[in-house]
Amino acid sequence: MDDPRTWLRVIGVFTVGRDRRHLTDAEVGSRKARLLLAVLAVENGQFVNIDHLVDVLWQGAWPKRPTPYVATLVSRLRAVLGPDAIAGGSRGYRLGPDVGVDLFEAARRVEEGELLLARNAPGRALAAARSALTVLDAGAVLDDEPHAVWAEGARTFHAGMLRRARHVVAEAALLTGDVGTARLVAEAAVAADPIDEVAYRALMHAYHAGGEPIRAVAAYRQLRATLTTELGVNPTPSTSDLHVAILTSLDEPSRKALPHARTGARRYAAAVMTGPGT
Repeated sequence: MDDPRTWLRVIGVFTVGRDRRHLTDAEVGSRKARLLLAVLAVENGQFVNIDHLVDVLWQGAWPKRPTPYVATLVSRLRAVLGPDAIAGGSRGYRLGPDVGVDLFEAARRVEEGELLLARNAPGRALAAARSALTVLDAGAVLDDEPHAVWAEGARTFHAGMLRRARHVVAEAALLTGDVGTARLVAEAAVAADPIDEVAYRALMHAYHAGGEPIRAVAAYRQLRATLTTELGVNPTPSTSDLHVAILTSLDEPSRKALPHARTGARRYAAAVMTGPGT
């Protein structure tokens, strides 16, 4: 969607915009009106049953006739955001198709980046995924509603998309020769998920391409130790083959300088991966 007139930001603090301008809370409406809009926003345009809306808005203490109350809130929001911003009626509501939500707009750019990578267009993939990563990495979903159970689905979706965005950026950056970006993004990915093999492979490639093969070996050993301890499994063949290829590329003095895998490998890997320049 290009430049929607009404847009909602759910990553970080919930924010509403209209015609390129942030709206203040007072302009949007009451606390319940803003909450209703946030509930609709995290559902990505899906229909939200009236009972669910009432549960969130009144937290179990339903008024005697809740449907007209919700209808009034929706009417006031339409007056501010436009008549097509919210669709539906007495059974429930959803966002109109022309309302943009940052989380789902970013998700579409991640998917675009994945498709472009598959089509061997890494430069365009990098641009799409990097723009998505800027949005997705700006915070958690609804920082101002940290205990909102109704937002957990969106939070899980956000975490998955952030992971995928990092994968695309790291891979596309490597393919375009931007080793620095690949390294930084891969390091962020493994910090967020210590068993993310895709990110570890990107990190190993980035270290190796950046002239630090010892760090690449250390990253592999860290991953292997974590997988063995946490899941009782070894790295996949793709990761192991990359490790062997990097080892093979080392000269004899460098190979001899590597500590034995059975003696302090985890401690060594941690030290190397957090050394100067990380």
